[in-house]
Amino acid sequence: MDANKCLITGCEGFVGSHLAEFLLEKGISVYGMVYGSTENIDHLEKKITILKCDLNDGRQVENIINEVVPDYVFHLAAQSFVTVSWENPEGTLRTNILGTYHLLESIRKLGIDPLIEIIGSSAVYGPCTKDEMPLKEDREFRPTSMYAVSKVSEESLGYFYWQGCGLRVIIIRPFNMTGPRKTLDACSDFSKGIIEVEKGLKDILEVGNLDTVRDFTDGRDAVKALWILAEKGKVGEVYNLCSGNPQKIGDILKKLTSISGIKADRIKQSKEKMRKVDDPIYIGDNAKLSGLGWLPRISMETTLEDMLDYWRNVL
Repeated sequence: MDANKCLITGCEGFVGSHLAEFLLEKGISVYGMVYGSTENIDHLEKKITILKCDLNDGRQVENIINEVVPDYVFHLAAQSFVTVSWENPEGTLRTNILGTYHLLESIRKLGIDPLIEIIGSSAVYGPCTKDEMPLKEDREFRPTSMYAVSKVSEESLGYFYWQGCGLRVIIIRPFNMTGPRKTLDACSDFSKGIIEVEKGLKDILEVGNLDTVRDFTDGRDAVKALWILAEKGKVGEVYNLCSGNPQKIGDILKKLTSISGIKADRIKQSKEKMRKVDDPIYIGDNAKLSGLGWLPRISMETTLEDMLDYWRNVL
């Protein structure tokens, strides 16, 4: 019997794939629950157990939990894009709320006792003023999208199953996570666009608002935080997962252009790339997490260099 069996929902995703690699290095058996493309974990095919599953199907979920009987559950699977939540609100609510319910209810029904980490989102904090920075875990919810609403509900389910049913649940609220394999964020879009220009696949890199300030953590640092929380975190508690280091989006672009050598005249600011609503600053307080011994180790420069290399290999 495996001493430590970890089930990762959404194992095929950006964070899930890095978490699988990290756990394998620790000699832990990894079971990856997947729904979409497995491209990010194809290189791990012979090292982990891949389980196809639709979280909206409660019977499928229960069968997998019963088969694996995990010691740890990292619940990363989600519809995780705010824009998609506007286009398909019902699908977002179904996947993020009903999917989480099926997972937790299956664990309760089967009477097993894994440590469960529910990966929520800093989106639950909603609009913020500069005076409120950095955001602490006790800040009230101000959800302004169906995605944020679904994440508030997901946290409520976690709280209920901890307080009402005795499941060992920890809630994590990540801020911006980036790094190799990440798609559809500023760092990734810039990196990909620069390599497309570098390879002659496009003439110009179009960018949006460069004045916003965000809190980025490399996904490879983030997965170490998830493990520290599994070992030392307090059940029933909420933890921000963030660096606490403000990064201006324009400065990130400057670092990428410096590293890559792309000329400034190949970059153009475009109105089409501007968001209608864009918080000027969004920074988290990581005091609770850092109190357990975690700090980000990977510099922004290293993250950006690795992202450029990733896109050079992919494109």
